[in-house]
Amino acid sequence: MLALFCAFSLVALTQSPVVSVSFDLRALPEQDYRRWDAVELERKVALRLIQEGFAVVSPQSPAQLRLRASRTPEGLLLEAVGPRQRVEQGVRVGRGSIAELHLEVAQKLSEMTRAVQPEPEPPEPEPPLPEFVLQPPVEVAAAPARPELDLGLGLGTLWHGPGVDPHLLLSVRRGLGAFGLEAEAGLGVSRDAALTVFEAQGGAFFSYRLPVAERLQLEPGVGAGLVLHTFRLEDAWASGRTGTQVSPAGWARMKLRWRFTERLAAELRVALGVLRPVTHVREGETLWSRGGVRLETGAQLSWGQ
Repeated sequence: MLALFCAFSLVALTQSPVVSVSFDLRALPEQDYRRWDAVELERKVALRLIQEGFAVVSPQSPAQLRLRASRTPEGLLLEAVGPRQRVEQGVRVGRGSIAELHLEVAQKLSEMTRAVQPEPEPPEPEPPLPEFVLQPPVEVAAAPARPELDLGLGLGTLWHGPGVDPHLLLSVRRGLGAFGLEAEAGLGVSRDAALTVFEAQGGAFFSYRLPVAERLQLEPGVGAGLVLHTFRLEDAWASGRTGTQVSPAGWARMKLRWRFTERLAAELRVALGVLRPVTHVREGETLWSRGGVRLETGAQLSWGQ
């Protein structure tokens, strides 16, 4: 029975920081041990101590407080030993029943145990919560967009009324983000048996690249510049065989651009130009003519720096 109480006390000891107590009756002579029913006395003392909040362990186990009972001529000597003090009390026997003796011993041992128990240690202070210092937001300046320089070279066609001429085009574009400034220079050549015509053009364009897909872009743009028109008649007897004319011009242009790599791209170009019309007539026969509107189509390769 005492072992069962000790087991319950050990369970409580493992769950909460209580004081452990052992009660030792092994110093009693065997005759007194039986006469005073020491087994029942151990049970009652253990039960009383457990009710008081102590953890009762066996005498062989280490304990913070130790209770002992030994025989004296007058009766029993009760002893309680704690970590800092020691208390003794005597109990006279033979004046009452065994039950009364057990009750008196249990009562006195309970009082002695409370007298020698150690002072409870103050709980450890909780560690302070870490202080979180809010750092002021750091403003990161956005990196300026890197200007891009694209060089383009292409070949196309000039459509001028009834005639169609080849067209060579060179372009340089300076970009900042999606916008860009571009310079274009082109040369168109028309040659037949009676007349040779050269039209050189130069213009400045403002454009915007609009992404359509991952590699596909549309690039609308507008520009203004000059067209230099020169001609030469093949008839050696004709007067005024050569001549030059300069005309201001404006363009509305659209490019469809496909990027093969980060630098290399292919472009399809369509532009509608407005400029001064020109007509060459010999003896009532029209040799070459261009109205005030000229259509330009072509394809070119672009290389980015």
